[in-house]
Amino acid sequence: MKKEVGVIMSVLKPVDDTRMYEKMAQSLVGTGKFSVNIIGFYSNTHTASSDISFYPIFNFKAQQLIRLLANFQVFRLMLRIKPNFIIVTTPELAPAVLLYKSVYSRVRLFYDTRENHSRNIVYHHQKQKRARKWLARLIDKLEQQLARRSGCLLVAEQGYYQEKPWLVDFSAVLLENKVIPLTQPLARKVKQENLCLLYSGTISDVYGIWEALSLAKQLYQALRNRMVFRLIGHVTQLATYHKLQAIASDNPWIQSTISLSPVPHGQLLEAMQESDFGMVCHRILPSIENCFPTRIWEYMNYELPFFLQDHSPWVEYCQPWQCAVPINFSQSDWPIEKVVEKVERTRFYPRGKPLDIYWEGHKFISVIDKSS
Repeated sequence: MKKEVGVIMSVLKPVDDTRMYEKMAQSLVGTGKFSVNIIGFYSNTHTASSDISFYPIFNFKAQQLIRLLANFQVFRLMLRIKPNFIIVTTPELAPAVLLYKSVYSRVRLFYDTRENHSRNIVYHHQKQKRARKWLARLIDKLEQQLARRSGCLLVAEQGYYQEKPWLVDFSAVLLENKVIPLTQPLARKVKQENLCLLYSGTISDVYGIWEALSLAKQLYQALRNRMVFRLIGHVTQLATYHKLQAIASDNPWIQSTISLSPVPHGQLLEAMQESDFGMVCHRILPSIENCFPTRIWEYMNYELPFFLQDHSPWVEYCQPWQCAVPINFSQSDWPIEKVVEKVERTRFYPRGKPLDIYWEGHKFISVIDKSS
């Protein structure tokens, strides 16, 4: 049987991005019915599957307008690949995708609304506010154009139905960015003399890096230097990167593995397995308040307890599993001795982890199959 050819594309996510590669692409090729081509940002990772091909054709900064010129590269590449279906995750690529669909009308299109791009543009940056509002309106229009031509929308966050009321006008499936089950039983950690506190994933102001450092420093002092702070992930701003490098060099108790490009997901998972406590300290901005951090599901998968921003939807989800210590990261005068006592005396995950944290690959495959 001839395999259907699919393309999954993003203008900024790396080709080995966990949602595009580990979840979507591997779910598709696992059926034996598909081959997949991933177009994305440059990465050193190479695919291990003969049915998955990487096209790392982008290598530029997030702020550069050259992102819009990527459409020419994408269109030419699709002419070579000749896909049966396309999954596009960033609205900047709408011109190339919609032009291709107008030429090859039988190609099936899916728009993966994995982020609220317009809110990110407005609320994650402080400079050029007027220009950013104009750009956000343009992104909204591109998204709606993609929605009109898509056979189905893939919605990564329940909260997007509230933020994007136009979603109800189209066929859409909620496909949250949950985690892949572990392939082998979770190894029990050997209790170490020093507590290993982890901040992993995207590192930025809006994800609370400075609040995390402030709490880590107070914990380090309260634990009488019996703690290491492990910092690993992709830093989105050059100034933040240099500042963190300087802080880490002056503080030997900070173990820094940071990069200006995405860190391979496997390294992040290894860090979770090796750590004692994590941090989810996102600032509650309008671009974040209705989202659910994937970091929570990842920490739960490894039964890693964590400090959690005191945001009621997140706290309510975690509470039955006793997996987190809620804390208001916007304040700086934490009752640190009580925090330490809670970390040392609480029995975390007494009932294990929930079963609803896992990627719903069957739902995803069903959407692709029904469209053929």
